[in-house]
Amino acid sequence: MKKLLMTQFKNLPTKPGVYQFFNKSGKLLYAGKAKVLKNRVQSYFRTKAELSPAKQEMVKQIHHWRTIVVDNEQEALLLESNIIKQHRPLYNIIFKDDKNWLYLAIDRREKFPRVELTRRTISRGVKYFGPYTSASTIRNSFRLLKKILALRTCANPANKPCFDSSLERCLGHNFNTYSKKLYQEKIKQLQEFLTGNSKYLQNKLKVEMKLAARQRLFEQATSRRDQLILLERLLTKQKIVSRTTESYDVIGLATQGNLTAISKLPIRRGLLLDDTELLIEHNPSLPASEILINFLERYYPQVTDKPKLIYIPLAIKQQPLTIKTFYPQKGRKKELISLANKNAENFLHNSFASWQKQEQRANNGLKQLKKILKLKLLPRRIEGYDISNIQGQNAVGSLVVLTNGLIDKSQYRKFIIKQVTGPNDVAMLTEILTRRFKHHHTWPKPDLIMLDGGKPQLNTVLKIFKQHHLNLPLIALAKKQELIFTPQCKKPIKLPNNSPALLLLENLRDEAHRFAITFYRTKHRKTLLLKK
Repeated sequence: MKKLLMTQFKNLPTKPGVYQFFNKSGKLLYAGKAKVLKNRVQSYFRTKAELSPAKQEMVKQIHHWRTIVVDNEQEALLLESNIIKQHRPLYNIIFKDDKNWLYLAIDRREKFPRVELTRRTISRGVKYFGPYTSASTIRNSFRLLKKILALRTCANPANKPCFDSSLERCLGHNFNTYSKKLYQEKIKQLQEFLTGNSKYLQNKLKVEMKLAARQRLFEQATSRRDQLILLERLLTKQKIVSRTTESYDVIGLATQGNLTAISKLPIRRGLLLDDTELLIEHNPSLPASEILINFLERYYPQVTDKPKLIYIPLAIKQQPLTIKTFYPQKGRKKELISLANKNAENFLHNSFASWQKQEQRANNGLKQLKKILKLKLLPRRIEGYDISNIQGQNAVGSLVVLTNGLIDKSQYRKFIIKQVTGPNDVAMLTEILTRRFKHHHTWPKPDLIMLDGGKPQLNTVLKIFKQHHLNLPLIALAKKQELIFTPQCKKPIKLPNNSPALLLLENLRDEAHRFAITFYRTKHRKTLLLKK
């Protein structure tokens, strides 16, 4: 073994973190997470290590590695994901749109646990369910579950009833013993439902409806009947696939070029729950078995309701860590694999067609921009900026990015305005651009910068460019008439409304505005809570 690697072995930490393998030229080959970094890194170099052919080829190329120690596995998971998105290693896969994955959280630190949807799973004392890859599906389900169970979703303390509480739509604002016991029962019903035991909630509602009817409490009986109807809407996609109460996942896979679709069929207590589909981007040379192993190792550590067994669509030599898998070749499980594969194929076909349309539109827009603005190169990276505030209060700025004409959320940046007081958007823009270009040696260089505004904003940034000795293409897009201002032209450019270039710029401008105002609202809410 190389002397450099032997030296690095001695210095490997025994803590959780992320490891990165590099080749001789410094290219990142692979990034992974580990509970114990020393054990995980050394496992690649053992004589009898059960590595896939792709991983064996990767190990031959490793020249050196780098480790980053963190406090826990959750932090390692987040850091690993960020590194993979930013550097796109040759032997890793990239989940498309994983920023949209949501968890349902039950805050058990409170007497009346608050229930909410969140993208983070770092708080102790909070019970998480997920991840849910379809944001719209879980939001719709969550809205119905709130109605059925009268869950507390507001930020108000238990002793400050919310509006829903006055309408008996929230049971989380009463301190007597009975109300606390009742609410805890509702939380139990929610947890049973989320883990696949829908019968528990159905039976409870039926018993309560019949009891209320016998006691001639007709309003309460009607309420329970309506809740049962809502519950039926949630359960329409569930199908009985087994008479047993076994629980497992079935994975389907379909690949085309650098894209792979995964279909996951979760079977819980013999019921097929709502299926999950994910899109993965990867090196086209990665074999399907390597993509599957990568998926299992990166996806399942984030899953809160892990099955004991996962049925997979092809045989793999290397078993993923802490996950038991089986490749069925006949019987009912084989039929379910075929169903999952078919779902993956359909999802990939639809995604691929949509992807091609997006890329074609984006490419047309970039070519037109290059021609109209007389750029030397195609603007592969376009940065857009916006400011959000009300009368100068809680002012923030946003930087959003188009990479190859497509939204690239991994490159977004937020700025809190620190130096400007009062409503002065131009001065705020000056501040965030000055701070941005302090990083111009470490952040990727833009091929074009677009500002939300007109001549004043354009002239302001030109001054900043002179201060930092920058020579970058720059435009400003003014609202209403959608005029494009450039330093080279005295008169603004007016493009047709259906122009691919204009549609590209409008998309970037609107995204910068959305990102800025979302950040502003978050900051504003925190300010209001601190004042209470």
